[in-house]
Amino acid sequence: MIFLAVYHRKRRKTSRGEVERRALICYTKADESEAIMKKIKYMAVVLATGLLLAGCEEDETQNNKDAYRQIGINCMQEGDYEGAIDAFQNALDQSLAVVGEEEIDTCYYKAAAQYAAGKKEDAIETYQALINYDKKNAQAYFLLGELYRKENDMDKAKENFNLAAQYAGSDYEMYIALYQECYAAGMQTEGQEYLKKGIEAGGKSAEDYAQRGRIYLLLGDYDNAETELTTAINKKSTEASLYMAQLYEVKGEDEKAAGLYKEYIDENQDNPTALICLGGMELEKGNYDSAINYLKMALDLDAGSQKQEAQRNLILAYEQSGDFTSAKSEMEDYTKNYPNDEEAAREYLFLMTR
Repeated sequence: MIFLAVYHRKRRKTSRGEVERRALICYTKADESEAIMKKIKYMAVVLATGLLLAGCEEDETQNNKDAYRQIGINCMQEGDYEGAIDAFQNALDQSLAVVGEEEIDTCYYKAAAQYAAGKKEDAIETYQALINYDKKNAQAYFLLGELYRKENDMDKAKENFNLAAQYAGSDYEMYIALYQECYAAGMQTEGQEYLKKGIEAGGKSAEDYAQRGRIYLLLGDYDNAETELTTAINKKSTEASLYMAQLYEVKGEDEKAAGLYKEYIDENQDNPTALICLGGMELEKGNYDSAINYLKMALDLDAGSQKQEAQRNLILAYEQSGDFTSAKSEMEDYTKNYPNDEEAAREYLFLMTR
C-alpha cells in the first residue's frame, strides 16, 4: 500500500506555557477559591508531563525512522533490494500519516529499490503516488519518464518528460537531465528543445548566467556561451569558471582551459568533473604523473556517472607511463564494474601478458 494516500499536516508542538494557558483559560472569576487554583495548576503539571512523554515518543519515532532509512540505503548499496524495500516501507510506517520532505525523499529511494528488484509496476505506483500528492512535482515526472525510457516505452517517457519540463521552472539541472535522457535514447532533437526551454527560464543572478552559458555550450552555440559565462564570472560565479574551461577545451584553446581548470581545482578540490577534465588533458599532453594524480583524486570522490571515464583514463595513464602492474590492478577492478566493455576485456588480456 502506498503511504502517500494521506493528508499533509505539520505536527505542532505545544509549549508548556501554552499548556498552562489552556488549563487556566477557564479561570475567569477573580474571587475563585485557592483550592480551584491549586487544582488548575495541578492539571497544568499533568498536561505538561504528558507532553514531555509525547516528546520522548516523537524522538524515538524519528530515531526509528532514520534508522530504517539508513538500513534501506545500506541494503541498496549491497544489492539487497528486497531488504531495502522493506526498510524504506518501515521508515514510512513511522511517519503516522505525516508527509514531509524526508518522507518524500524516502519514497524516491523506495521506488528506485523497487525498480532495481524487478518490480516495475510497484515503482510506477510509487512515482504515481508522489505525483498524485503533488501534481507539479517535476522530479517525480522525470524519474517516471526515465523508468519508461529504460523500458523502451518512448511515448510514456516523452509524456512524463514534457510534464517535468512544464513544471521545472528555473531548475536548469532538470532541463540538462532531460537533454541527457533524450540523448541516451537517440532523441537529440527533443533533447535540444528541453535545453532551449532552460534558456527561456530567464533570471539575472550569477547562477542564471552560468547555467545558461552551460546550456549554450551543450547546444554548440559557443559565442552565446562565452557571453553568458563571462557575465557570470564577472558576477563572481565559481561554477562559470569550470564551464568556461570546458568551452576553451572544446574550442581547442588548451592552455586557457588548463589554466582555468587548475584555478578552479585550487578553490574546489572536491569537484570530480574538473579533476577528470584536467586529468584527461594531462593524459593527452603526455604528462602521465599529473594525469594519474588528478584522476585518482576524482575517483576518491563520488565521480558518479563519470567514474567509468575516470577509471578508463587512469588505466591508460598507468599503461602509457610504463606502470603495467598498476594498470593491470586497476583494469581488474574496471572489468568487474563494467563487464560489457569488450575493448577493456581485450586490453586486460594484453596487460596479463606484460
